[in-house]
Amino acid sequence: MSTGSYRQRNGQDPAHWLPRDHRCAYAALHVQAKATYRLAVDQAEKTALAGVLRGC
Repeated sequence: MSTGSYRQRNGQDPAHWLPRDHRCAYAALHVQAKATYRLAVDQAEKTALAGVLRGC
């Protein structure tokens, strides 16, 4: 993720922000990190990630 993308993200989860490019890779890495560290995923985040990954 570029510095500009990181600044745009501003700590928002995928329910509120996704990069314009490489969405599939971003979503996959996000899911992997959440699973690895057993982090919670709320319904809005889950819906956003599932929507991206269905299109990959």
